[in-house]
Amino acid sequence: MNAKLAAGGAILIALTVVALFPSLVAPFPRDYSDTLRYIDTPAGREWRYAPEAPSEHYPWGTDKYGYDMLTRLAWGLRWTLASVAFTAFLRTVLGGGIGVMRALLRFGERHDRGFTPLAGIPSFVMVFFVIFPVTINSPLNSAGLFLYQCLAMTVFNLGGPIAAMSAKAALVLRSSFVEAAVSAGAGKRWILARHLMPYLAEEFWELFAEQTVDVLKMVGRLGIFFLFIGGTTRSYDPPILTSTKGEVAGLIGLYRARLMSSRWLLAYPLTVYMTVLIGFRLFASGLRERERRNRRSIGA
Repeated sequence: MNAKLAAGGAILIALTVVALFPSLVAPFPRDYSDTLRYIDTPAGREWRYAPEAPSEHYPWGTDKYGYDMLTRLAWGLRWTLASVAFTAFLRTVLGGGIGVMRALLRFGERHDRGFTPLAGIPSFVMVFFVIFPVTINSPLNSAGLFLYQCLAMTVFNLGGPIAAMSAKAALVLRSSFVEAAVSAGAGKRWILARHLMPYLAEEFWELFAEQTVDVLKMVGRLGIFFLFIGGTTRSYDPPILTSTKGEVAGLIGLYRARLMSSRWLLAYPLTVYMTVLIGFRLFASGLRERERRNRRSIGA
């Protein structure tokens, strides 16, 4: 195991532990809110109101509704990690599987035009318009909305995984050992089970790691437009949009205007988001390096 893979794995394991057991780091209950409080000092009673800057009582400060930021991020982290892992898994299994079958079905053909449906339309635009009607004050329950959002981020981004795995599978199919198997009378089912899948197992892991980074970026872009994983709650008096589940990337979008005042509201969600991104990037880079070494060892 190389250093990047080990470091990325360690970061992701630590984040997963926090996501599964947020009470380990959250100093307050999940829905705790305190918009106004007082403390007794030698100079007398001192009143504190939300949003409150980081202090000994609130290590990461509070938002304007009195929610502790550390508690909110600890509970929201699970939605970020779950959406990234689940969507990347779907893209890898569906896109990678279709790519391998596509290469196998076209085995022996000279020309491959590539997989290009809807290639001229940015996938983010399509995902935005598909999930927008059901995300704000969603009629779906949390699990249903989460599944819908993940499926949307999967379906409109299958082109890349399909093309990548199709090209890699085609490279294996041109190998001398596959040609020897075909000459000996091996069918496509035998080639798939005995030649393609054993050599593409590492490729699937690398594809999954790459997709996690891509999904995390998309979740962040959606948050900029107030489309949060787990739902967006909208109130009308006053008109306010907020993240229903406190998902990390969503909080960045929610507090992106806090560069001039209450900067902790943007700084801490951004720090957590960058930690998640670094973890996935290191993990993907480490898998890529390991795959390159394995490729050299088999002379590919």
